Amino acid sequence: MTNADPADSRPYFLSYSRSDERFALRLAQDLRAHDVAMWVDQLDIRPSEHWDRAIERAVHDCRGLVVILSPRSVASDNVADEISYAIDSGKSVLPVMIEKCVLPLRITRMHVIDASGSYDKALQQCLAELTNPEGKPASTEQRSPRRVQLDAEVLKTAKQKLTTIVGPIAAILVDKAAAKANSEPELYGLLLQHIDSEADRERFRAVAPMPDATPTLVGPNAPPTPLPRAELDSIAKALTNYLGPIAPLVTKRESRACGSIEELRERLAALIPAETDRTAFLRDVGVP
Repeated sequence: MTNADPADSRPYFLSYSRSDERFALRLAQDLRAHDVAMWVDQLDIRPSEHWDRAIERAVHDCRGLVVILSPRSVASDNVADEISYAIDSGKSVLPVMIEKCVLPLRITRMHVIDASGSYDKALQQCLAELTNPEGKPASTEQRSPRRVQLDAEVLKTAKQKLTTIVGPIAAILVDKAAAKANSEPELYGLLLQHIDSEADRERFRAVAPMPDATPTLVGPNAPPTPLPRAELDSIAKALTNYLGPIAPLVTKRESRACGSIEELRERLAALIPAETDRTAFLRDVGVP
């Protein structure tokens, strides 16, 4: 993937064959759920717009291209034109291969994300390419340099240990924590905050170099009281209909910043691209 200006706030354009729309829309929605701005024809072209002109304008104005590669897309003249325009315009290009195929000549030397096996792994790789280490879109803000850069081996080990507790999202959590931590114990102390179960926290403490003491926050800086687990599970189940398998992770993440179930419902609804789906989701979770 070619580099993009980190100050660029424009969305990425999703290029794909209509035959691959199920995967393409799933990926776009999961990336949006992680605050990556994505432009998708089926989600962003208004009924009154001319389709071809809207596509042309979106490719021209986008920050970069995320292209879904399959035997069908590499045979598409439209996809080929979108790739060529992006490269000729100096835009970033991120190829995501969902089925083995002959790569277009112009991207044979690019790093290709292989999504033909594990979708979750491919999603994490896309997020690593499209977001900065704090988990925010690289287009929205520059990250302030930290005083200490933790060793890559330390981060790799932390990801391995945390993955056994929270699953594939561990890589993102470690990268976010590494942007704030100035030592290995401090890194693990930050990671501990993302583990809900006391039993799992004890498991993690047993394999982690923890700080001597974890400060207890009080007053306005204290973390909100955890929301009821049963209600979180119910909301996550409803959200899966609109965001796919990543819904439980998104629900868990957003719940940490919410002081009530009502606030959580509204925050999650805002992550659903289509207005009709947002309305349906709110109805599903009991909002009149």
